[in-house]
This record gives sequence, structure tokens and C-alpha cells, in this order.
Amino acid sequence: MSFIESKELKHLTRYVRGYLGGLRSLHMDIEGEEFKYLEGGEGETVIFLHGILGSKTQWRSLMQAYTNHYHVVALDIPGLCLHQSFAQKKHTLRQLGIWLERVVDRLRTERVHLVCHSMGCAVGSYFAATRPERVSSVALMSFPDVFNNRGELLLKLMHEVNDMLIGTDVEPMADYYRRAFANPPNIPKIVLRYNLREVCKYRGDLLRAMQEFAESSPVLMAQIRQLKAPCLIIQGDQDGISPTFEDQFWQVNIPHHEMVRFDECGHMIPLEKPDDVIYEHRRFLERVGKADRHAPSEDTGRYGIIMD
Repeated sequence: MSFIESKELKHLTRYVRGYLGGLRSLHMDIEGEEFKYLEGGEGETVIFLHGILGSKTQWRSLMQAYTNHYHVVALDIPGLCLHQSFAQKKHTLRQLGIWLERVVDRLRTERVHLVCHSMGCAVGSYFAATRPERVSSVALMSFPDVFNNRGELLLKLMHEVNDMLIGTDVEPMADYYRRAFANPPNIPKIVLRYNLREVCKYRGDLLRAMQEFAESSPVLMAQIRQLKAPCLIIQGDQDGISPTFEDQFWQVNIPHHEMVRFDECGHMIPLEKPDDVIYEHRRFLERVGKADRHAPSEDTGRYGIIMD
């Protein structure tokens, strides 16, 4: 069970349920390591990327809204998922970019749409910026502040997580949940104690991965302006975990973007506003599709026939 999952959180909305529906639970081998993922549907590929202490299963109900028109895939990201990590490699943005490219290759698809949440936004935007030929569009929800002082926010979060895992007091974890939601669910202490014990099992691996991720964040600062794919940015107006950047920040760093702000919404946008996410993102994908169909041809005339 991931940090953001519990029985109560799964019942936040009618979209978060404990079954796979038409999705399949699969795994793929990449360089001798096994990586798990969920998959369903047919059509253009949409890949869902979670944040720190998330997992592929947080997306399953959202994914089911796409399976009639898209091929959907949700991944357990090494180092960001509690139960998935690299055996020998560091969990840097560069290495995660290489890993995600291998995943896309194994899925036998040329281009993908990315849907990212929290720290998954850093992975997705770095991948889109460094591999523009592989990405058709990007949706970024609750983008973290990885731009200031060489990953200072990530390091601060790492220390906060470390403090949560010292002793048996569940109040620091409860406070994190409260800040993650605009309208926090009432989570019984027995659930919090279970989550705390589960996360503590992986404390060393988790903190090491967060350190490696934070130290690699300057590469995103250097690459973010190279993100040319159509980009949908979604922010909650009451995000207590990530900052809500102003429009000017996005205009400078990602000029090709659309912005949506949800009222009465915190950090956990996919759980708090699933209907709104589906509505806005599906409309965004339709606009991207129309733009692609009406894009001018890149034909140079190299193989044209000259008529006298």
C-alpha cells in the first residue's frame, strides 16, 4: 500500500475504487529488472506518472474513463513508488528519462501523451523536453517547486518524511494528509499506524532515492524551456504541498501551455477533482488532435514531380 492510499482515501469519490475493471496488471523486463504497470484500452497511448510515495494504482479509476478511445498505461516509477526502485542505478532525472524511454519502446509505440502528478511532473516534463519526438502532449498537475536552490524543496520534503518515520507518533503523517487535501478525509488512527509501519519498512531506500532525485533537479531547470509539446497545467487553489506558480512563471518556462485552476482543491487533484480532470484533459486531447490534423505538411518537395 502506498503512502497516499488507504481504505478511506479510496472512497473519496466514486472514481477511486478497489478493482481493475477492464485494466490488466502486467510487468515488463528492462535490463534484467522487473517493472509493474497497469494497461488497458486501444488507440493513442496515454501514460500516467505518479509522485513521491504514490503508485500506479492511484490512477486506475481515472484510466477507465479513457479506455474506449485510448491505450492507457500507469507505471510504478522507480524511487517514487514505495515498492519499486532500481537495483543498481541512481534515481536521477536522467536515469528515469532513460528508463521511461525503454518503457515506451517496450510498449511498441512511437509517441505518447503524458499525464503527471506532483514529482511525476518533473519526470514527465524532463522526458518531454529531452525527447520531443516521443511526446504528443503533457498534462502537469500539482507541479513541485524543483527550480529553487538546487532542489531545496525536495530536500525539505525528504527531511519532513524522515521526521514522520521516527518513532510511532502518527500525527506528522496526519498533518501531511491534511495539507494534501482542501477537504481532508477523516482517516482513523489505525489506518495511519498501518501506513506508518508500511513506509518505515522502506525508509532507507526511500530517503536515498529522494536524495538522488533532489540532487539531479538542476538538469530540469536547464531543460524545461525545451519542452515544445502542447502542455496542460492544472493547479489546485489550496495546494499545501506544492506552490501555485503565477502565469508569468509558466509563460517564461513553458510558453506552449494552457492553464486550469480548480477551486477548493488541494495537492491531490486526481483524487479530489477526478471528474474535472477527465473533462479538462479530454478536451485538451481533442484540441491537440485537431491541431495535429491541421498542421502544415513538412514535405520539402524533395521527391516531387516537376511538370513543364
